[in-house]
Amino acid sequence: MRSPVIQTILRCAHAAVMTLAVCAGGVSAQAYPAKPVRVLIGQPPGGVQDTLLRGMTQELSRIWGQPVTLEHRVGGTGVIAAVAAARSAPDGYTIFFSTSTNMNTAQFLQKNLPYSPEKDFIPVVGMGQTKAIMVAGNHVAANNVKELVALAKAKPGAMNYGSFGVGSSAHLDVEAFAKAAGFTATHVPYKSGAEVMTSLMAGQVDFGMTGLTAAIPLVNAGRLKGLSYTGDQRASAIPQGPTLAEAGYGGFETGGMFSLYVPSGTPQSVMDKIGNDATSIRSTQNFREKILIANGMEDFPLQGTALIARLQKSREDFGGRVKGLNIEMN
Repeated sequence: MRSPVIQTILRCAHAAVMTLAVCAGGVSAQAYPAKPVRVLIGQPPGGVQDTLLRGMTQELSRIWGQPVTLEHRVGGTGVIAAVAAARSAPDGYTIFFSTSTNMNTAQFLQKNLPYSPEKDFIPVVGMGQTKAIMVAGNHVAANNVKELVALAKAKPGAMNYGSFGVGSSAHLDVEAFAKAAGFTATHVPYKSGAEVMTSLMAGQVDFGMTGLTAAIPLVNAGRLKGLSYTGDQRASAIPQGPTLAEAGYGGFETGGMFSLYVPSGTPQSVMDKIGNDATSIRSTQNFREKILIANGMEDFPLQGTALIARLQKSREDFGGRVKGLNIEMN
């Protein structure tokens, strides 16, 4: 028979073990997020993507009660940020923000891509989407798309256009348009859309396709020529600008779809939390008006399997386009 002292020791030991078990269980069952979250983005600060993501992370920080910080990993047209995100732990504490162009065409543009867009990531929730506006410098003797095409055809390769990087939507959209219209032009890549706008105004490049946010103030001020909008309908921000379809050159997807991704292997419950909360934020009137509409974006209300299917369709479309354009990054 055990002595009272030994029985007391055993009872205390058992209680201590149970306490540790309960504490450990509490830690493992903590609701996501239980610590700060970071979101990686491959574009520099100041652009429309940064504006969209910054608005979302501020709201996520508020409702999660945890800091949600942006990390700009610029370089390689999104590749540097993608590699860092793909190598992160699949626990929801590293989220990747990217465009359909970067995620869907990288594998077609680079022979030795250091990650797999399809295998290493899971699309979680749509954030927004943009269409493009074709603009030209005031030095160009063209006031509409047909006149620009005529100039380009008259001197094959003599005209040039700017984009924010090889493989960017601004690059692929112009190449696809040029192929459809039957002309060639010289590509001049820059690091950002702002640099493209500056070069257009300085007469260093002739034309380009870019988002509405950067272009509309310059077009309205007469510093650039707005030739055409790539959406299905005229943009409310520039109703006087005809669409490419109206000019006779419709039929191909342009612009970008912005989404949040997580590394493969992330728990479904975590993805549901990110997706549901982001959707709730994006669906508010305040977010739509101040972040999306005010910056020339449209809603992209897809989540889960519907988002995956939409991006897969975009990947297939872009794959066919890129192969037909003979574009390669390395």
